[in-house]
Amino acid sequence: MNILSMETSTQLGGVAVVVNGVVVAEVSSLRQKSHSENISPFISECLRESNLKLEDIDAFAVGQGPGSFTGIRVAANAGKSFSYSFNKPLIALDSLTLLAEQVRGSNKPVLSIINAYKNMVYIGLFDVSGNTPLYIKGPEAIPVRDIGKYISTEVIVVGDGWSAYHPYFSEEVKNNLQRFEHYPDFPQARTLGILAERQLLLASSAELQPAPNSDWKTFRPLYIRASEAEETKRGILITPLT
Repeated sequence: MNILSMETSTQLGGVAVVVNGVVVAEVSSLRQKSHSENISPFISECLRESNLKLEDIDAFAVGQGPGSFTGIRVAANAGKSFSYSFNKPLIALDSLTLLAEQVRGSNKPVLSIINAYKNMVYIGLFDVSGNTPLYIKGPEAIPVRDIGKYISTEVIVVGDGWSAYHPYFSEEVKNNLQRFEHYPDFPQARTLGILAERQLLLASSAELQPAPNSDWKTFRPLYIRASEAEETKRGILITPLT
């Protein structure tokens, strides 16, 4: 199975091609403001490296957020266009799940936290002991000061919300967060492609047609928060960290 995956919901934007569970091509960049400029050349480069054409792709996968409102739309628009044009499935997976997948196999819960700015984080708590990360809590957006209310036991923490805000965490919260620097802090296109293929194969083995969340017409971004313009209009203020 050939999967073309596109993840642009955070600072790290990337494209990957996964063939039968193996990542055969991947390109990424940490320049968030360039995602719209990079998406097309990244797709072309990955297809060239994998010796495939768009018509050879069996399914397209996109990250649906939460994350940057503009960034989410970059991958989503490309994926929806390809899915419609080639009549192939569009698999959408959320960025918190992708982060948790990158730590899968742990015997402890995983806390995915993405910087939502304005002293907020997107957050999800996961059981990663099985084949796919499963939500224990979330997804939602919470003030940084409320992270302590989200966990009561030791968890592994991953995501750029840690690097942005951990100096403001209480000592009690820090004592419950186990941190491994080698885990990537952004959702990756390679992870998206592997998970998307897994979802399609599970749906096929269970004779679920179409696979869940695989139709471009029903795709919905996972925004969670209102846009910055909407929050400003409503008079929502930044919550102090201290």
